[in-house]
Amino acid sequence: MKEAIQIAANTKCYGLTNKANYHGKLKNKNCGDEIQIEFNIKKNCITNFRYEGEMCIYCQASASIIANTKINLHQQKLKKIQNQIYDFFNDKIKFKFFVIKKFSLIVKKKNYPRKECITLPINAILKIISKNDN
Repeated sequence: MKEAIQIAANTKCYGLTNKANYHGKLKNKNCGDEIQIEFNIKKNCITNFRYEGEMCIYCQASASIIANTKINLHQQKLKKIQNQIYDFFNDKIKFKFFVIKKFSLIVKKKNYPRKECITLPINAILKIISKNDN
C-alpha cells in the first residue's frame, strides 16, 4: 500500500479543466469508486489526461500512473495494459512486465480484491473512446 500512496500523492493532473474533447465518468459497481476523466486525442494518442472523483488509493494511483506516463498512449496500448492486469490477477501470466512499468508497483497478488479499482481509469478511458467512435 505504501507504493500506492506514494504514486497517488502525485496530484498534478488531479482536477478537471472542462476544456477537453473527451470526458465522462465510470463507477465501480463492486466498491462504489467513481472516477471522472477528461482527455484529448492527438495523432491517435491520449493527451492532457486529467481525473477526479471519489476513489480509493489504488484507483487514484492507477489514474496518476496513466496521467504521468511518458509513453504514447493509444487505445490499443490501453487495451494491452488492461489485459495484462487482468491476466496477471487471473493467473494467466506469472511475470509482471507491463507496458507502463509503474503498474508493477500496484498490481500485486495481495491487491487482487482491488483489481477493478486499479483498472477503473483504463476502463473509463476505453468506454469514453468507444462511445465517441460510434
